[in-house]
Amino acid sequence: MATPDLDMSKSPGSSTVQKKKKMPVKRRLTLVVAVLVLVLLPSIVMVLVTWAGTGTVQGAATWASIPAIVGIAAVLSGGARFAVIVSIVLALLAPVSIVAGLSPVSGAALMAILCLTVGRLSRVGLQKSGLLVPVMLAWPLIDPPTWNGATTVDRLDNGYLLWMALIFLVGGLLPALVLAFFIRKRKAPTLASHSRREAMTYTVMITTLVTASTFYVLNNPKMIGGAFLIAVILVMAPIGTSSTLKPTIFRLLGTIGGSIFVIVLVSQVDSLGLIYLIGLIFIMVAVFSRLSGWAWVYYVFMVPATACLNSTTLSQVGELGKQRVVDNVVGGILVIVATVLAIGYSHLAARNGEASDVDDEVANVTAGESVST
Repeated sequence: MATPDLDMSKSPGSSTVQKKKKMPVKRRLTLVVAVLVLVLLPSIVMVLVTWAGTGTVQGAATWASIPAIVGIAAVLSGGARFAVIVSIVLALLAPVSIVAGLSPVSGAALMAILCLTVGRLSRVGLQKSGLLVPVMLAWPLIDPPTWNGATTVDRLDNGYLLWMALIFLVGGLLPALVLAFFIRKRKAPTLASHSRREAMTYTVMITTLVTASTFYVLNNPKMIGGAFLIAVILVMAPIGTSSTLKPTIFRLLGTIGGSIFVIVLVSQVDSLGLIYLIGLIFIMVAVFSRLSGWAWVYYVFMVPATACLNSTTLSQVGELGKQRVVDNVVGGILVIVATVLAIGYSHLAARNGEASDVDDEVANVTAGESVST
């Protein structure tokens, strides 16, 4: 089960509102359990379905938790209709990403298209959930799961591709529909639209960085955790002129601490099943810490959680932990450099006058005609 780092909130300690209105501990614990159940539910279902369909317990079925995260985020940000559309698109793109991963050129091209789409979504404020699509598809693109106990993956096997499409479809739709039912009376979220200049700068930034990173990772097959680099760039890339220095420093220091934790953990545990159990506990601690505003704890525990849950062998746990450090450092530096350039361009454009910001599609959405629960 893949669980990338999904910190999409504001910089640690930057929100005074969160400090004044802190969520009760009981509610935080309830949300942690609810998120865990919604994420694990499709994996359990698909393990049973693939076992009944193939006669073998397929580890790849646990990847249903990847689209589950996307479906949950889509419901919370854009409503049930948006979540259904995103889940279907994700399922259709899952086999495409697996095949595209055969070549660095095709893989990079696919991610470029997805980033352009995320950039368009930023005009209506849906980029935070939309960016999860390329983040999650980076895993099957770079290192897809094996099937029927094989040591290698046949990316062109039709049966395998159909199963992966089904896994991603159920994984996205099931938790999205369940969550949509329970929050059906919840008021539709207010979307923060962005100007054309902000969206353009953001689109160019993520498309350039992610496309180049994808090509590099696919051209270096030993980077089994290369999806971390893509995730870091997409999650940390700002839209507008917000600062990324402070959250980047927090992330880097937390990653180093978490990676040391992983190395110590691997030296003491010799059971892969126990590693997965520890990973689940760690991710619960990480989510609770995120809801509590404890940034340091979140970053430290998210690293071993992702390393444990994304590993198929004990040796991969330590290797993913090491790659996590490199990916965060490189991704953080790239985002900072790109942000400095973006801010410089923003100031230059401001002095030369603003372009027309008229956009009928954006106007319709912000008026509440397109996005609703």
